[in-house]
Amino acid sequence: MTDEPKKKGSSRRILLVILLALGALGYVGYRVVLSRKPYEWSGTVEVRTISVGSRAGGRVKEVSVHEGDPVTAGQTLLVLEPGEWPAQLAQAEGQLAQAKATLERLEHGARPEELDQARGRTLEAQAAFQQSKLGPRKEQIQAKEAALAVQEVAVEKARLDAERLHKVKDLGSGAVAQSDVDAADLALRSAAANRNRSREELAELQNGSRPEEIEQARARALEAEASERLLKAGTRAEELAVARGQVMAAQGKVEEVQTMIKELEVRAPRAARVESCDLRPGDLLGANATAATLLEEGQLYVRIYVPETEIGHLRVGQSVPITVDSFPGRSFEGIVERINGIGEFSPRNLQTADERANQLFGTRIGIRSGVDELRAGMAAFIQVPR
Repeated sequence: MTDEPKKKGSSRRILLVILLALGALGYVGYRVVLSRKPYEWSGTVEVRTISVGSRAGGRVKEVSVHEGDPVTAGQTLLVLEPGEWPAQLAQAEGQLAQAKATLERLEHGARPEELDQARGRTLEAQAAFQQSKLGPRKEQIQAKEAALAVQEVAVEKARLDAERLHKVKDLGSGAVAQSDVDAADLALRSAAANRNRSREELAELQNGSRPEEIEQARARALEAEASERLLKAGTRAEELAVARGQVMAAQGKVEEVQTMIKELEVRAPRAARVESCDLRPGDLLGANATAATLLEEGQLYVRIYVPETEIGHLRVGQSVPITVDSFPGRSFEGIVERINGIGEFSPRNLQTADERANQLFGTRIGIRSGVDELRAGMAAFIQVPR
């Protein structure tokens, strides 16, 4: 009876030892398997997109592509109606031609005919000034005195005629009508007025030119001489600079309008695939608005975030496999293109290894195979052997 309990106790101890040994072996195996399991990080497949549009804007005239179509660099995607741009170009070209003509005229200076014309105006103004200084000639005064003498005779004759008619009228014979008497009086007053005017004109000639008139004549002569010298001197440097600036501004306006006319055709900047293009002929496209979205060929990549404690297992240029749930059992080639130099989501104090694992570094993995099968937004996994 006493040997049987002893045997049972010994069996339990042996079973416990076996269980502990099995546990230890399992733990060691788990550590071995864990040490051989590759590092794995998850991320998302992303793609570079291009938003194309027109700086000019306008009404859509023609759409040349559809969603999903591949396009080459420079291929026309859509065309806008020209609108008022051709008219603006014609106006800008006209202003440019005018500015160039003005500059050319200033650079060449005055023509010989213009110089001769300016010289003639100068001589005329100088002669007028000399004439104003010298006053009237003696012959002019004598002619005016003779004319005054004729007017005196005319006044005397008119006076005698009027007196004679008044005497006959006073006799009351009726031989002279009152209208004749009135006409004689009017003739006398007219003759007297003409005589007085001649007297004033003679006095003006005898007195000569007034100082104000002489100064005016001298000023006109000086102005004509200055205009002639200015014309001979040619265009000032400042005026040429202004004219050249106007030509440059007009040329810039022409080039600006030409650029906007080129913007009426929306083209693909590089080889890509049309992701979205909802415009149709007749639609209005605003200036600088997106007309279509393109996906660049060969620009698929996966963005992952690697903990600080594992970042040493990656280097730029390293080849890594990429797997996605959509293609189980397959892996795609990837190349590490960039590892960010600044960590993210890091706490203030990184004291322990677990805390240091919370600091992540963004890493970009370029996709080199399967670009026609993978799509942006897919969940992707990167594995690196330990």
